[in-house]
Amino acid sequence: MNRESNARWSEAIAVVGLGIRLPGAECPRSLWRLLCDGIDVTDEIPASRWDMGLLHDSAPERPGRIRHRRAGLLSDVTSVDARAFRLSKRELRQMDPQHRVLFECAWRALEDAGIPFDSVRGSRTGVFVGTSFNDFQRLLARDWERLDGYALLGTTPSFAANRISHAFDLRGPSTCSSVGCASSTTAIHEACRSLLLGEVDLALAGGVELMLSPDASIMLSQAGVLSAAGRCRTLDAEADGYVRGEGAGMVVLKRLSQVDATDRVYAVIRGGAVNHNGRNEWVMAPSVEAQADVFRQACERAGVAPDSLDYVELHGSAFLKGDAAEALAIGQTRGASRERVCRLGAISNNLGYLGAAAGIAQLVKVCLALFHRALPPTLHVTTPSPHIAFGELGLQVQTRLEPWPQPAEGQPGRAGVVSTSLGGSNAFLVLEALPARRRAETSREAGHLLVFSALCPDALRQRAQQLRDFLASTSEAEAPLDDVCFTAAFKRQHHGCRGAVVAASREGLVEGLGACLQSDMKTPWVEREGLTSWVSIAREYLAGSMVSRDAFPAGGGGCVSLPVYPFQRQRLWPEWLSPGEVSRAPLGGRQEAPVPRPVGPEPASDFRTGSTAVREARLLTLLRALVAEVLEVEPSVVETRERTLFELGMSSVGLVALRGRVSRELGLSLPTTLFFEYPRLEPLATRLRLLLDARAGAPVDTGGEAAAGPGDAELVARISSMTEEQLRERIARKLEELGAEVDR
Repeated sequence: MNRESNARWSEAIAVVGLGIRLPGAECPRSLWRLLCDGIDVTDEIPASRWDMGLLHDSAPERPGRIRHRRAGLLSDVTSVDARAFRLSKRELRQMDPQHRVLFECAWRALEDAGIPFDSVRGSRTGVFVGTSFNDFQRLLARDWERLDGYALLGTTPSFAANRISHAFDLRGPSTCSSVGCASSTTAIHEACRSLLLGEVDLALAGGVELMLSPDASIMLSQAGVLSAAGRCRTLDAEADGYVRGEGAGMVVLKRLSQVDATDRVYAVIRGGAVNHNGRNEWVMAPSVEAQADVFRQACERAGVAPDSLDYVELHGSAFLKGDAAEALAIGQTRGASRERVCRLGAISNNLGYLGAAAGIAQLVKVCLALFHRALPPTLHVTTPSPHIAFGELGLQVQTRLEPWPQPAEGQPGRAGVVSTSLGGSNAFLVLEALPARRRAETSREAGHLLVFSALCPDALRQRAQQLRDFLASTSEAEAPLDDVCFTAAFKRQHHGCRGAVVAASREGLVEGLGACLQSDMKTPWVEREGLTSWVSIAREYLAGSMVSRDAFPAGGGGCVSLPVYPFQRQRLWPEWLSPGEVSRAPLGGRQEAPVPRPVGPEPASDFRTGSTAVREARLLTLLRALVAEVLEVEPSVVETRERTLFELGMSSVGLVALRGRVSRELGLSLPTTLFFEYPRLEPLATRLRLLLDARAGAPVDTGGEAAAGPGDAELVARISSMTEEQLRERIARKLEELGAEVDR
């Protein structure tokens, strides 16, 4: 792969199976319905998860608190099916629920791909997983006496992949990527590389992030990235950060040349690339240049023109600056041609922002959109962001459900998935739709045989109910009976508890599955006489035999998505970790002694009297002391006349802390963006003096500029879209203007 790092990929990678556990959706079918219906599944964090009375405070600077109450959560992360894992309850109780949920997704992805588990045992199948936070390990570590060997195996991050490889006896690479929010997209990219290199014949790839401890939410809230309004509003003018979400997903990948006639292909990955921002203004700042470069590299490796993409699924962290940077990178890379509009959307507006699992959720959405030839709406975009020149860039927000845009003649539908991370990692994948396959004509006997199985009688009964509901709610066009029965017989792992139904029609199968619910299922249900050839096969299946391919009609069938396996979960969770215990500060709420302000000149308490020069000098002294507090240095070393805050080592997290301190000292409500516009203390002191004058009702000479407000935000957005060189030039001009004003 190194030799072709800047060349076209040797072939496309087919996405043949999807396994998910996402807020409001446990299978691809339910996720697609949720997206098409335009549903926001985020909600109040329930008391069964955390005690929000102990954690919530809308004031962003309140230490140890979370800014809002909403999240996109799974229904139950404390329970698991021990039979499926074939592990003791004691071991499962000490296993990170992230590992358990990811295992379920791998199981479901293999089933959805039509790959019986026995067929991959001992194979060169790789597992590539993206993870980030390790909440469960931190929770268990609150009580050292409860730590044991199972806790070691259950919380080590690499075991998220290793458990899957062990459970299914997979002999390929088993790796974890941890690059923040781009982790699962990076894992998918690594899986594609491994397939192209021939290291593996099949790959499972994806990621997971669960909100088990409040720790990460507190840190993110204190860092200023959580939305005060409690909504993900990517691409909207009111975007102010994100709402957290959780979930997991895995996809099954194989080289397109290895796809056979019975496989169902959701989409193909034509190319991909990963990179890093390098040394930016600060480590969490987005880089238009780096994002444009990773977009360009991915398209080069895919062998496609950047302006041929019909749609791009955005990262979705819902920051005005981040959204603008992504849009500008896409627009710049597409070039001057504006003949074809590129649509933009974000699944985070539906589910919440999933962190390390964000990329896999994005990929699954795009695969489903390409497969169904439709684009679902992007929620919460009332007024498109004014900081993005949509028309000039040839971009458009996808706000309604509509058919996939008609591609150029001879071209397939084409889309991109972009991921970024707080640490500066970027990833981009280019996907295409495959032409719809023509169904082969079959020569078949009358009637249908539908077989199904499970690990226990309760799951078998639930399986019968699932299949009954599925057949009753789908049409022949959506799920042809030949394909349904073929998939059930040859594209699923067959467990010990079994059932079988023989019928002449869809209605007959629905009736038979209903009858199974009232029986012990030890004999096949048969609709009528005349189907004797199927009855003997059904009896052999119930006795433990496999269905022979020779028994099915010539021409075979194809893989379809059947209902997911009904895991029989039971609560296996360390009960001492109650919601109250989880929500309690590890230090028991002890108040630490206040950190003394570094020794330095005491700032004057009155900034409203004296000449302009005197007041600005007092403000400058205060700012130096507060910057020293945040950076934990002596005020005497805070010399900013020739250096910006970022050059001193300040990051966006530090700016949030600085903004809180300055706001409290001056009694002003200040936006954090003010500190991006004025990264040097002398101009910042001038601006603060003007704001204090404005609040006191004094005439304000702004030098032709309005007081801090919407105009500031627009300026910040323009600055965020500039290159580093352009940004430095802009700041230099600004300083010259302010310096001339002060000299006067």
